Amino acid sequence: MGFLRATTQVLWISKYFTKIRLPTSKPIVVHVDDNGSISHSLNDKNHRRTKHIDVRYHFIKNQVKCGNITFQYIPSSENVADLFTKFLSQEKICQFTTEFQLQLTTEGILDQGEC
Repeated sequence: MGFLRATTQVLWISKYFTKIRLPTSKPIVVHVDDNGSISHSLNDKNHRRTKHIDVRYHFIKNQVKCGNITFQYIPSSENVADLFTKFLSQEKICQFTTEFQLQLTTEGILDQGEC
């Protein structure tokens, strides 16, 4: 379900940006940590192991084929989006907030100066 949600959200944001005159370049690159799903989105062939896949997931293949979106592998350990979706160690929180250029200012979460 994650690939479908990411695809629809990215396309919606792209259309929104175009409406407010901030066009995006195509294809839009989405970083993911699932090689199997990336391979499936690129593969037009269906076989007995993929015949159970719901028709709505073919939407992703179509968007990749049309050049609207592409998926690029990124290891989980380097995926900064995990900051918003997973429980992480303090070390990872500090690393990702630095990459996002964020500052942790809420008292009680981290002492000042730890990141």
